[in-house]
Amino acid sequence: MRTAHNHWRPRRAWGSLAVCLAALTLLIGCPNGTRTSGSSLTTTGGSLLRLAQRAEPTTLDPALVEDGWTIELMMQVFEGLVQWSTDNTLIPALATEWSVSEDGRTYTFKIREGVKFHNGQKLTAEDFVFSINRCLRPALKSSIARTYLGDLVGAADVMDGKAETCAGVEAPDPYTLKLTIREPQAYFLAKLTYPTYYAVCRQAVGGIDVRIEHDDGFVGTGPFRLKEWRPATSILLEANQDYWDGPPKLALVERRIVIDPGSRHAMFETGALDIVDVSMADYRADVKDPKLAPLMRTFKRPAVFYLALNQDAFPPFRDKRVRQAFAHATDRQAVVDTVFLGLPQPAQGYVPNGVPGHDPNFKGLENDPERARRLLADAGYPGGRGFPPVELFVRASSPDLRRTCAVVAEDLNKNLGIKVAIRELEWGVFLAQRNQGKMPFYFLRWSADYLDPQNFLSLMLHSQAQENTLGYSNPEFDRLCDQADVLRDQEERFKLYRQAEAIAVDDCPWIPLYFQVDIELWNPRLRGVEDCLMGHLPHKRTYFATE
Repeated sequence: MRTAHNHWRPRRAWGSLAVCLAALTLLIGCPNGTRTSGSSLTTTGGSLLRLAQRAEPTTLDPALVEDGWTIELMMQVFEGLVQWSTDNTLIPALATEWSVSEDGRTYTFKIREGVKFHNGQKLTAEDFVFSINRCLRPALKSSIARTYLGDLVGAADVMDGKAETCAGVEAPDPYTLKLTIREPQAYFLAKLTYPTYYAVCRQAVGGIDVRIEHDDGFVGTGPFRLKEWRPATSILLEANQDYWDGPPKLALVERRIVIDPGSRHAMFETGALDIVDVSMADYRADVKDPKLAPLMRTFKRPAVFYLALNQDAFPPFRDKRVRQAFAHATDRQAVVDTVFLGLPQPAQGYVPNGVPGHDPNFKGLENDPERARRLLADAGYPGGRGFPPVELFVRASSPDLRRTCAVVAEDLNKNLGIKVAIRELEWGVFLAQRNQGKMPFYFLRWSADYLDPQNFLSLMLHSQAQENTLGYSNPEFDRLCDQADVLRDQEERFKLYRQAEAIAVDDCPWIPLYFQVDIELWNPRLRGVEDCLMGHLPHKRTYFATE
């Protein structure tokens, strides 16, 4: 999952700009409780949770989503077979139980009976057959289907237009689903939490080759349903009173689209948001503020921020010595201390702390400017002479990321004599260029889709991985990942992944900088928010304490 691993293309027009601004003005500063800015926002008793989206949703379609912020929205509306719990384990969702064949290849799920989609349609196993096959259809042009569904027997045949349906997806009866994969995978069940395995409503979508691009297709079984979508302004969700796990305690969840972090923070201070992310610029003041400091919450997340060196887009990066020179010239501790006040853990490798298989004793390519200069000279660029102009790409409207890039650029100039221009791109454009392998040098985050080293190594850097748009290839790395991917013995798997990680870190397709820490401010009345290492869980039990 790229940085919150966003592109969204809502299609419904609404009102005039004047109406939008008037509604927005009425919302800002209102205390949690009854609102009068429109019937859709009227509620009582503090049952409206107000959040901020950092960008417009990148898509309405679970078959296409790539980014964390859009997934956070979707998981309130859609569900899959299993879900994460507060103790970071997998528990039943739309499947009540499951079994695995002796060879580890066939998973049989009992589908929960009595579940309804938001439009009243009953959920059956056939809805999963439809949803999975739909993701694989060539007409959808999903950039993630092969990554997350390619393990299923026959998935490649559907994606390549050789078959109409996936042989590894069957519904023997209305409440039994069978998924068969090509080889055993210890991480397969966790993979089912990704949106490509969400159940979408056949009747609402309108056809197996139809993308969800309009509100009326955004229909799931989750605790909240879409009530109102105001493009570039807000998304309003309302409680699903027929939810199989009991109706949520909240009546409404409003997700305001606010790109600027300073604006989000100001909205929290005026009472217009109940949870807000805190940039480091605001953190410096908040931690000293007697009113705001007690409202602060800190969360470690299984995500690594890294610099990507694209060997296909920038010929000098094809030389391992150049890549290693960039790594040795970059002071990750200085990034952490200067930009983030020492809060995150500097990343020596790619697999974050908290992910099973993480090696806390691993040491990567340390900051060593003298060695960096020797490597660059050996590669034919002594003192940076003759090195082509290079740009470091970063997503726009994120001051902390921009400041990180500035520290990196300063290191490369000071230690290697290489001048790096920083270029900011709108998030959707950034992701598109990343997927197409066009950016030579960029700063990005990879956040776990599931808690396993495979999600950071094989999935991202294997020479045949769809996510590997950097031109990285090492046969020994591939061999170790291939072997670890199919083992069922966890300790042996982790041993092989650690060997593979050491090879990749030395090859340096990525320069890992730090592991993610989220800082948030919460409304002091907020209660019941469930969280796990992966992030905040759906707001099924969130509520506000009475004053």
